[in-house]
Amino acid sequence: MVDSETSPLSGTNITFYSNTTVPYSTNLFYDPVPFEFIRTYEEEPQLIVTVNDVPAVCHNLTCNFTYTEPVGEITGYTYDHDTKKLVITGTDLPNVTANISSVDFAHTHCTIDETTLTNETIECTLDEDPTCGDHLPILTSTLGIIPVDDTLNYETIYCTLTSLFPDSTLNLLGGDNLTFTGTMLPKVLSTSTVAIKFSDTSETTCIPQISSTD
Repeated sequence: MVDSETSPLSGTNITFYSNTTVPYSTNLFYDPVPFEFIRTYEEEPQLIVTVNDVPAVCHNLTCNFTYTEPVGEITGYTYDHDTKKLVITGTDLPNVTANISSVDFAHTHCTIDETTLTNETIECTLDEDPTCGDHLPILTSTLGIIPVDDTLNYETIYCTLTSLFPDSTLNLLGGDNLTFTGTMLPKVLSTSTVAIKFSDTSETTCIPQISSTD
């Protein structure tokens, strides 16, 4: 029966009823389960995906980690301290810059000379002074870091301290801020291990607090 304005239902003491069915069960309601508590059976390593630090699911739920065998090997290198030129030799090296993510040596970025790129040679020049220490070149392709031959020797870069301020009337109880000036000093302390000791009997230590740009 349908009531309308043109054909209204008529009768005596008409009463309309309306029922709404709401399905329910005896289940309890809980807050949403966080992603870190959700687990599925997998036979391969999985990736954890975040977007703006918020957990997210992988595209099509394909979160498998795929390991790609590194291609190529660094078998030799030379570094010219005067020109800051680094020459890397090896096998199956990337021969186009599009396949190279970065070249680093002594904690310093190296700009590639594109005209020298071959499958066996890469030449580049350090953007700034290297950091002292024992170093090997780090060549990173789009597929990851290219292995270095285990027989290669490390190149040693030496630091030189030229001045210290203040150099007198220091507080015997400590607390003085000392400024060291020199060459090849670490530019970023987080990537270098720096230990400073005085030649007194107790070998008083000085704790580095900021990185040097000299």
